[in-house]
Amino acid sequence: MLPPGFTFQPSDQDIVVHFLLRWIHGLQLCRNVVQEADAYAREPEALLRGRQKAYFFTTLKPSSRNSSQVARRAGRGTWMLNTSKQGDPIKLAVAGGYKVIVWFKRHLSFHLGNAKNSTGFVMDEFALSSSYAPSNAKGRPGQEVLCVIRQTQRAINDAAKRKRQQLQTWSPPPTPAAGVRKVSNARLQKLQLLYIFRSMKRWGLTTSEEEAQLKNLMHDPQVDENHPTIKNMVAQFADRASQLDSIQQGCLS
Repeated sequence: MLPPGFTFQPSDQDIVVHFLLRWIHGLQLCRNVVQEADAYAREPEALLRGRQKAYFFTTLKPSSRNSSQVARRAGRGTWMLNTSKQGDPIKLAVAGGYKVIVWFKRHLSFHLGNAKNSTGFVMDEFALSSSYAPSNAKGRPGQEVLCVIRQTQRAINDAAKRKRQQLQTWSPPPTPAAGVRKVSNARLQKLQLLYIFRSMKRWGLTTSEEEAQLKNLMHDPQVDENHPTIKNMVAQFADRASQLDSIQQGCLS
């Protein structure tokens, strides 16, 4: 982790020289700011875990045993290339004023199913050119990459919309299967309300009076699923969902 007040904003050259090259050579990295993970094993939202941007070391896998194609499917979606398969060549000046291609940068966007439009999650994938990949690389030259995954404003807005819908939707509890201990509707609604309350309390969006009121509801056996106080409190918390989204987005920026 970085010290308070510092942000990790490396240039493209820093990403390759100080992180990707050192990782491929097995050299010590300065800080654990780039994680080693399979960026194509899970959907980007699960990898980011609420962050707006994250960095990953990844070893690319072929789509089949004898294929030269890279497996870019992740969960319910696929990372689609917005550049050529090789990527955009990045040239650096060397001695004598010559410019050589040291690495390639690929741009990708994440699509669900057969959707033509991106979900708002994008990736920059950095790979060394074959001329500069070391002989002791973990796999074939160009297969060890550094991925920068980030969510655009569209992805942030979609996540906030889903959160509001979850808070506003009051679905009936499932019918328990035979032999399973039955939990009353009132108990399930109380537990759901408690979960929502704790999420709001974390960001200072509740009052001590509401906490005392909720505590009384949780311990009152006379309160059934149609109790108006429960539904009123849920409606109040749903109205504050937009405030919660604004606070969380502010913490990510």
